[in-house]
Amino acid sequence: MRGPWLPHHWGAVGPPLRHRYIQYELRLFSCLSCVIWVEMRSESHGGLKLMLKATVRGTAFLLTGLLAIGQLFAGHPTLQDVWARHDQTLMGTLGKPVTRDSSQDHVFKGKAGRTVHGIDVGPEAVPAILWWNGGPGVPADAAWDSYCFDQAGRYRHLGIDSPGTGLSSWVEGWRPEDTVDDAAAYLRLRGITTPILVVGYSWGSTMALLFAQRHPELVSGVVIGGVWANTRKEVEAYLGVNGNRIWMPGLSEVFRGSVKGPITASSIHAAIREGRGCKALCLAYGAAETLQTAEGRIPRKASIDPIDASVVSPINIASETDPDIRFAFIESEMMARGEQGKWSLKLHFPRSLDRVPIIIVQGRFDQICSREVAQKVLRAWPCKDKLLVPMNGGHMSFGAPPKETLEWVGLALTETQSASLRRAMGLHYGNRSALFGASIDCLMKTNQSPQ
Repeated sequence: MRGPWLPHHWGAVGPPLRHRYIQYELRLFSCLSCVIWVEMRSESHGGLKLMLKATVRGTAFLLTGLLAIGQLFAGHPTLQDVWARHDQTLMGTLGKPVTRDSSQDHVFKGKAGRTVHGIDVGPEAVPAILWWNGGPGVPADAAWDSYCFDQAGRYRHLGIDSPGTGLSSWVEGWRPEDTVDDAAAYLRLRGITTPILVVGYSWGSTMALLFAQRHPELVSGVVIGGVWANTRKEVEAYLGVNGNRIWMPGLSEVFRGSVKGPITASSIHAAIREGRGCKALCLAYGAAETLQTAEGRIPRKASIDPIDASVVSPINIASETDPDIRFAFIESEMMARGEQGKWSLKLHFPRSLDRVPIIIVQGRFDQICSREVAQKVLRAWPCKDKLLVPMNGGHMSFGAPPKETLEWVGLALTETQSASLRRAMGLHYGNRSALFGASIDCLMKTNQSPQ
């Protein structure tokens, strides 16, 4: 059952549970006080002195242990807490978004001397978050990050552009390990040396988990969603002709004229790299992913128009500036590596993360990222404070029916009514952004992720 969002002073659990533990803590403190008083009084008596002291000290140890366990348990976010915060965000009014200016952009030299661009948005005095965006092929974006919150300014948002995205230079055969090392160096450049919350969605979940593996000393908590490990099985289910795209007519067929041989991640990347179909092929690649991530309607026809593959213009990714072409090239290149077994995330985490909590948001009908991978991460995570938040959606949230569908059944909604419908859909199925922000809010309030 969901409940109202928690007042700030209650911490990470609802008032009834938190209040119950506060009562227990007060009673335990009272008992400890009585125990100390009894021990002091026993000093003045001879016969029962030793027996009383042994009993008193044993009781004191027991009560102290119970107090510690109660306090530890009281701080963990629950599924009810996350949904309550989600509901409050959707029913509330969004505050001011974070403002961006050039002073928040920072360029530095990463591994092997490559140029790396980072962002640092928000006041230094508020809790910091390291963000990892999707793709790969998508740059850091404070606007997307702040969209998850009703008051984005209460956090400091940091992130870096992965190789070839935004203002970061391309690195042939780039290693995700080097990129997370660059992120750790960037945090230190920005004066952050204590653990902070690390978050990421889709490919961003891969990078967030890799960052936690390599730099556990900088991680106080993890929030991820749409979990991806880049294994051969995942890539084949995502891009393979017999994978999830069989449920979206036209998503595989549109590539047949450009791809040589069977449709696989490797053959799609080869077609993009060789420029068969030029930008049209890259746009189709991005459009197919968008449909696969967010589409909730019934596909009644082929979803993408055919591509003219007779136009050929090879891509030089090092000098390419078009963001659509860069995205298609960079993501398909990493998918090809996963398909060929050249790079995937190993789900082995250092024991030093045994005090770092994690929350995973996963769409139950995700056609890209497997629920099985999310479950594997949850099982492998060394900390016992972990929570899976299932969402009734795909890779993204299920949206409200489009205008043409509503008109088909004779509904003409005003803008206010449309907004109410979108809000109702979010409350009923779950809104991805609100759930992500709610998970961050809840984890920030726990004792395990101190501000």
